[in-house]
Amino acid sequence: MEQAQRLDDSSLRPQPGARLDQALEAEQNRPHRVVIVGGGFGGLYAAQSFASAPVEVTLVDRRNFHLFQPLLYQVATGWLSPANIASTLRAVLSRQENARVLLAEVTDVDIERREVVSSAGRNGYDTLVVATGSTHHYFGHEQWESQAPGLKTIEDATE
Repeated sequence: MEQAQRLDDSSLRPQPGARLDQALEAEQNRPHRVVIVGGGFGGLYAAQSFASAPVEVTLVDRRNFHLFQPLLYQVATGWLSPANIASTLRAVLSRQENARVLLAEVTDVDIERREVVSSAGRNGYDTLVVATGSTHHYFGHEQWESQAPGLKTIEDATE
């Protein structure tokens, strides 16, 4: 009976607005969240630049590896194997305690809610870095593509 009285005690009931206050307090106590979209040179450089900062870094990429594109021509000519120019993103950032890698494809950015929407769900951010790389451009002459194919992926180099 005494236990039942304790459970009914109004001092144990949440007060109006308490959840909002708790959420605001939790938000103020959490680390600054940095989400980086893209695991190429720009994305990795950005992630590594936060190594000693009091932040929580999430690097999102649809591939689990970083490709050293300047050496793709050596893969294409047979001088190097693809494994020689690709490193897993987790391995590159393994010594960085404040970083994690999320293997996912980003489909949207909700600026109002400050969230990155991906195939893995939603990730909130305080700072967003978009480092998705570049694409080939033929200046309106797409017929040039067959004569000057791009060399951006391992697949391009091994065809």
